[in-house]
Amino acid sequence: MSLARKIPLILLLVLVVAAGLGLVVVWPHLEGQDPQLIIKSEPTHLGRLSILELSLGDEGTGLASLRVTAIQNGKEYKLLEKNYATGSTWERHGLGQASEKLEIKALEQGMVQGPATLIIKVRDRSLRNWFHGNLAERQFQVLVDTIPPKVTVLSRTIHLNRGGVGLAVYKANKPLAVHGVQVGKRFFPGVSPWPQDPLAGMAYFAYGDDEDKNASLKVMVQDQAGNQAGSGLTVRLKWKEFKSDTLNISDNFLDALAPRFMAEAPPAKQQPLEVFLWVNEELRRQNHQQILQVCSTTSPQQLWRGTFIRPLGKPMAGFADRRSYVYKGREVSQSTHLGVDLADLAMSPIKSTAAGKVVFAGPLGIYGNCVILDHGQGIFSLYGHMSEASVRPGEMVPLEGVLGRSGATGLALGDHLHFSILVGGVFVTPTEWWDPHWIKDNVELRFQEASLPWPLAAR
Repeated sequence: MSLARKIPLILLLVLVVAAGLGLVVVWPHLEGQDPQLIIKSEPTHLGRLSILELSLGDEGTGLASLRVTAIQNGKEYKLLEKNYATGSTWERHGLGQASEKLEIKALEQGMVQGPATLIIKVRDRSLRNWFHGNLAERQFQVLVDTIPPKVTVLSRTIHLNRGGVGLAVYKANKPLAVHGVQVGKRFFPGVSPWPQDPLAGMAYFAYGDDEDKNASLKVMVQDQAGNQAGSGLTVRLKWKEFKSDTLNISDNFLDALAPRFMAEAPPAKQQPLEVFLWVNEELRRQNHQQILQVCSTTSPQQLWRGTFIRPLGKPMAGFADRRSYVYKGREVSQSTHLGVDLADLAMSPIKSTAAGKVVFAGPLGIYGNCVILDHGQGIFSLYGHMSEASVRPGEMVPLEGVLGRSGATGLALGDHLHFSILVGGVFVTPTEWWDPHWIKDNVELRFQEASLPWPLAAR
């Protein structure tokens, strides 16, 4: 074959090889998988400040861009535009993962009250779609609402004890996403238990024994768009001083107690005094964190009726007693007794002080074998140091239903019941709940002032 005839074949071969090489280079950049777009909480409203949290990902060519816009009355509002493809287009892989937390301030953006469309677009670095890349897109029909709610407190003067409980009843002018009572830095979520009046709400709140004397108290509400408002409560606070005790701990006490907790205590703290200090301080803190978690979910309905029944037994220790522990003439630790101790016959039946639902039953550190009941609307009762529990989580227990038997488990050497009441996870004095006059003046009266019925669960 002459050279003239070979040249076209050589050129064709070169073109085929070049095309093949080009395809090898370009093909990875032509992947067709859409990027991932995960929205933590799908938006329904835009308020004065709305938070949009996004998780983005692309396992192929990597992320290229993110664009968030809102369209209202034919006008587009650019909320965020971000470029992730900062390197060369021909890099094998770009940024694979990204997260964004976008603050949307509808009022500052110039939006008006009413419906709008929120559009989120994520593109990758693929050369598909005429070099625009693969697209993941979500659209949401939202309501722009930048007007804060208004709340009216229906309760009159609330007489409150340090370490005690109050009840606030209030009403908003529009549906709420969150509402309750703020006491200092603690927030007590409220409930709306009246189907006939869904804008009315109520919240039991605690003034903890450790609360600051000048803590502010107010009803706080937040609508579905995130707009917030508050209203002060009229409260008369009785500042009670709690009893202080000095307890001398002996080697016999330490030797009797330490074996119970040595397996749980850190390896570096195995001497009897070290074990006691770890139990009294660190394990106590862990147990109270666990109790707070258990009490974080409650029935929106009131499960109890009338006055709580006082458990049988002689009082041995009171609520919020301050204890200083002295060993060989030196103070080594402190604690606050967050309940009452009642001693009856050994292994005596322990009965529920009010109807409720079992939310915990089992070993709980310093409280030993323990049962916790949810009575609804943030109110819980705790029964500790039991020798055994005869109920399981999830069970509904009637008033004076048997929960188990008394004992000396946990941080107790003598048979007795440790009984606590908690509101919103905060320990409060139980004696209020045993007093029919307190129930009448601090619970029943609140509903009368608001012209609302008792929010009892359907039977």
